[in-house]
Amino acid sequence: MYLTNFVWIHQSGISLANRCLHGRISCKRFYRKVIPILIFQRTYPVIPKKHFESSQPVGDKNKHAIFWTYALFWYLTGFTQLLVGLTRTGSFEGFKDSTITALLWLVPVLLLPKHAKKIAGITGIFIWLMALPGFGYFLVYRQEMTQSLIFIIFESNKSESTEYFQNYISWGIALGFVLFSMVPVYLWSRITDIQLKQRSRYVIVATILTLIFASPAYKATQENGLHLAFKTIDRHFAVSPPWQLFLGYWHYQQELAEIEQNLLTFSKIPPLQHLTEQPKPLPTTIVLVIGESTNRLHMGLYGYHRDTTPKLSSIQDELKVFKNVFASRPNTIESLEQVLTFADQQHPDLYKTNPSIIAMMKQAGYRSYWITNQQTLTARNTMLTTFAKQADEQIFLNTSRRQNAYSYDEKVLAPYADILNKPDEKKLVVVHLLGTHMKYDYRYPKAYDFYHDAKGLPAGLNDHQIQTINAYDNAIRYNDMVVYELINQLKLQNQHSLLFYFSDHGDDVFDSPSHDFQGRNEGRPTYAMYAIPFLVWNSPNWSHADLLQPSEILNRQFDNADFIYTFSELVGLGYEGFLPHESVVNAGFLEDAIMVGNPYTKSLQQLAETKHYPSHHVN
Repeated sequence: MYLTNFVWIHQSGISLANRCLHGRISCKRFYRKVIPILIFQRTYPVIPKKHFESSQPVGDKNKHAIFWTYALFWYLTGFTQLLVGLTRTGSFEGFKDSTITALLWLVPVLLLPKHAKKIAGITGIFIWLMALPGFGYFLVYRQEMTQSLIFIIFESNKSESTEYFQNYISWGIALGFVLFSMVPVYLWSRITDIQLKQRSRYVIVATILTLIFASPAYKATQENGLHLAFKTIDRHFAVSPPWQLFLGYWHYQQELAEIEQNLLTFSKIPPLQHLTEQPKPLPTTIVLVIGESTNRLHMGLYGYHRDTTPKLSSIQDELKVFKNVFASRPNTIESLEQVLTFADQQHPDLYKTNPSIIAMMKQAGYRSYWITNQQTLTARNTMLTTFAKQADEQIFLNTSRRQNAYSYDEKVLAPYADILNKPDEKKLVVVHLLGTHMKYDYRYPKAYDFYHDAKGLPAGLNDHQIQTINAYDNAIRYNDMVVYELINQLKLQNQHSLLFYFSDHGDDVFDSPSHDFQGRNEGRPTYAMYAIPFLVWNSPNWSHADLLQPSEILNRQFDNADFIYTFSELVGLGYEGFLPHESVVNAGFLEDAIMVGNPYTKSLQQLAETKHYPSHHVN
């Protein structure tokens, strides 16, 4: 290329010289044209012909080409994630991941630089097509596309799918698609072919691959590292198109298969023997509200120095506030496998062979509903979704990919009201809240940003610890509003009704001496991880309200793994295998020693600061 330019420059000069000698141009004009050519050639002997005609240096053109190429791929893969973060639909973690993973699309462009514009155009069209569904869904529902959403779409009935399609093709969405599509066309128009030396291109490609894959590659070298490596790659790539659709559908298929296997196992469980129900007025509605990560030590209703429960405290006379109830395990799945079934710490696998509360109530003739603001379909949540799928109808409200995302629990209120208005004679409604799950400042809107100082908090806390406690207390104050509204809506129905509220487990939010730990650790249990709220509300005409009248029941030490027996007695159910001494409202109740730890490793221990009682479990 450089030899060609050298020849071209000299040929130009010789041509002009000949024309001068033959009198076709003046010698003055010859010197004016030839001398600058020769000077330029001597000074810049390696500049290609097309750059000889351009005033822009090669390095700048390369930088601009790479910049506009990356801008194209970043826009197509990351713009929707940017909207997710800006609108507080979710966190900015997806935006961060898509910003990094978009670099990968530069690799083929750098390896074939002479075809950069063509490769960017073809790749861009493909990514654009894969990005449209996620962008359109965000415009309609203000949520990102995940495997949870794919699950919900496939689980929807025809009318729901038709409603979605009608929203999806509205004029507003069509205009959004047009505007979304104009930007990549402009970005692509700015791209030029790249003229980098081979070594420079390889260095950039190696840097990109190292940035994206160094951490997974390191994890792959560890024990059982291939699984961790794939999990890391999957987490970072699944937020952006086209991986968003491909990985989302793959996860959906995997997790659906696990749910279907669980449901098949549950379907083979025999019903309860000799199930009976005491007569009661109709219609009857029973509501089970399951909280998340809420520690009663931070609730004003339980004596906390901050008034974090003003709504519930205002109706305290209508509630039965149990003061000494504990979760069996500090994680949602493991806890609810016991709470919603006959399993417990001594018999953790009974949920596989005995009916759940949902199955028991269906056997008793109740129509069951499950409303959840928990993540719908993740590797950790398949058992939760299995329990939900046992109900007659499910409403999944949270399609977030990560738990660090904004999905406020008030969204359960509208579908809850609709279900309460359904004309069922007997219904069970399970409402599973996101509650006060970490990260706490994602759990409440700005209107509930109430606590900011350190008044009344333990001495010696640093700023981060104070901010964390304040965020947790704000989340509890918001949760107070949601639970109050659930009770109030049920109260307004003026039916024969009963409501339970408890949390699956607590969080230690710098509560334990030396006030330096936050979260949960089953290997190092603390009181705050297991101390949960437990409330019961009943309509004045509830047929078994007399069981709730003795004041002494409210102070009984109770392991919530035995909840199914208390639930059964208050509902008026009897069956073979019912254990009256495990029902906290029964006159023959025997208080529990609170045994915590992983039951599968035989490492159970009594929770510190709880009373010891001899074991009375039946093997």
